[in-house]
Amino acid sequence: MKLLLIFVLLGAVAAFDDDKIIGGSTCARNSVPYIVSLNSGYHFCGGSLISNQWVVSAAHCWKSSVQVRLGEHNIALSEGTEQFINSAKVIRHPNYNSRTLDNDIMLIKLASPASLNSNVNAVALPSSCANTGTSCLISGWGNTLTSG
Repeated sequence: MKLLLIFVLLGAVAAFDDDKIIGGSTCARNSVPYIVSLNSGYHFCGGSLISNQWVVSAAHCWKSSVQVRLGEHNIALSEGTEQFINSAKVIRHPNYNSRTLDNDIMLIKLASPASLNSNVNAVALPSSCANTGTSCLISGWGNTLTSG
């Protein structure tokens, strides 16, 4: 099943066809309106919409050009809520290290602004760092399992 999943974890999850999500659950349709699917003929990574024209993702997901898919829930189906917008610019952190994954962050500028609505909206960015031990919400597409 390639449904949007929500996790309450202290880590991050990359979502590929063979990834196993332990303890994840399917979320309500479009309850995470800021999640995006990065696509290059296939879903290869996720990201978060941070404004109507910018997405943040992991630098290890870098491709020179990507299609950003917003408003997705089940990435295997067309559900009528999706917006597909190409990237205008993909910017990796200048100190990203692919060996250590230090500074594993990138920004994607959309070629045109996303239409914000109940299915597509920017994530609320924090005004300060969270305290150590704070639970956070992680979302992505993957396969749920009960064990590793």
